[in-house]
Amino acid sequence: MSDITVQDVQNLDAKGFTGITDARIESFIEDAERETDSMYSGRNSQFPTLVGDRDIFVKNLAAHKVVLAQGGEAQSESSSGGSTSYQQGQSEDYLTLTRYGETAKRHLRDEQSIAIVRNYR
Repeated sequence: MSDITVQDVQNLDAKGFTGITDARIESFIEDAERETDSMYSGRNSQFPTLVGDRDIFVKNLAAHKVVLAQGGEAQSESSSGGSTSYQQGQSEDYLTLTRYGETAKRHLRDEQSIAIVRNYR
């Protein structure tokens, strides 16, 4: 596991993800690390493979999860308050639902082929 902290993820957002606890952000970091090491590791060719910087990917994937947990990325907000609309999407568009997911996606190579599970012993 990496040394990514809650502060590292909070630094990605101008407001530091207010309204969500540090413990919850920590759980999203742990989830992002597990996803990175399983889904995006290149061991299963059905998923894109991480080819960029792992720490940047994990931080942005964790921030992506935080934003989704808070209801998603706001598409528009009323200047007088009280009215906000959020981006909607399909599950196959998962990483495109937030700006952090889009950043994480830039660190992936999306070459799909037949499903092969690699096992290193």
